Formats: sequence, structure tokens, C-alpha cells
Amino acid sequence: MFGDDSFLMTKGVILYREISGESNLWVKLFLHEIGIVNVTARKPTGDTEPLIWGRFSLKKKQKGKNYFIDDTEIVDDMFNIRKKKDTIATAFNWTKLLIKYLAPEQPDDELIVIFYWNMKLLCENIVPPEASNWRFLWQWLKIWGIAPDLKDLLTRMNFNHDEILLLNQIVSLNINKVIDLFSKPLNYNIRENAFKIASKIAVKFLDEK
Repeated sequence: MFGDDSFLMTKGVILYREISGESNLWVKLFLHEIGIVNVTARKPTGDTEPLIWGRFSLKKKQKGKNYFIDDTEIVDDMFNIRKKKDTIATAFNWTKLLIKYLAPEQPDDELIVIFYWNMKLLCENIVPPEASNWRFLWQWLKIWGIAPDLKDLLTRMNFNHDEILLLNQIVSLNINKVIDLFSKPLNYNIRENAFKIASKIAVKFLDEK
């Protein structure tokens, strides 16, 4: 397991939960300095909803090596993400990708930070979820050192000049500037599906890792 201490205080996000039997709840957490881990909880509550960021008090069970969530202090419930089908679908796709590509109990504090801030961007109604999706995926590739030269790649994939400029701005600017970017009409020659195409390209690089 991820520690020998009988009690741990840590922070992170709930990626997934699954009910097992009448009273068992398996929860998958992505934690600072620890990575992705499986723990248990007493029952499904608002404190165990996926996508909630919090500070978790974890206790080791008397029998066995597994931990259970003893208490949760919610830091950010990401409520706005849950208001629309496309935003919550995007967020859950991210959790699936994290579980798929990040080895269990492998700390990645850079990744958890960009995950948080891109979830905050996903909460903004004026920013298309596809744009947030592109930003998170490409930033992920960059911190893992597997992102190729963006301009060269997009040129080879037949993106036009305006699309390349906008896609680069989205991944380079902080979230406040990205929000500002979408707060007024975009004076670009942008295909409607440009973000989706770019995101599919990014995921292929994760597949090849």
C-alpha cells in the first residue's frame, strides 16, 4: 500500500467510486505526493462524489493494509461541471484517462495541478468543453515530455493558420486569459470540429507512450 502510517492526512480528488455489496464503497483517489490509490468508504454520500477536491483523513483498517476515508473536508465541489452533460462527460473522460495511463501509487504533482486548473476552466460556461479538453490533454503531454512541436504537428495535420494560432494560445495562456479569449467573438477562421480533431491527435500520443 502507499504508506505504513495508520493515519494519513492528504489532499486530492475523487476520480471514481463503486458500490460493492450493501455497505462497501470503493473509491479511487488521485492524491498529492501519492498518486492514484484505492480506498474504501462507509457509504455513498456527497463527500464521496467523483470530481470532488478535498482534504482526506485516511485510516488504515485494523485488519489488512487498506485505508478507508474517515473524514473529508471539501475544498472544491466543481459544481458547475455537473450542470451540463458535455462538461461532466469531458471531466469523466479525463478521470478514465488518468486511471488508464497513470500507474497506481505513482505521484505526479504536476499532472494533478493541471488537472485541477483545467477542471476549473471546464466550469466556465463561455469556454467550449472541447477547448478545455484540448488544453488539458496537450498540457499533459508537455509535462510528460512527449509533446512534439505543436506548430509543426498541426501544420502537417492540415490545420490552418488561425486554428494553429488559437490552439497554441489555449495551451499557453493561463485560464483567466483563456476565459477572456472566449469572452468575445473569435475573429478566426476556425472549423467547428477543430478542437475535437486536435484532442484526438493528443490522445494518440498517450496511447503510444
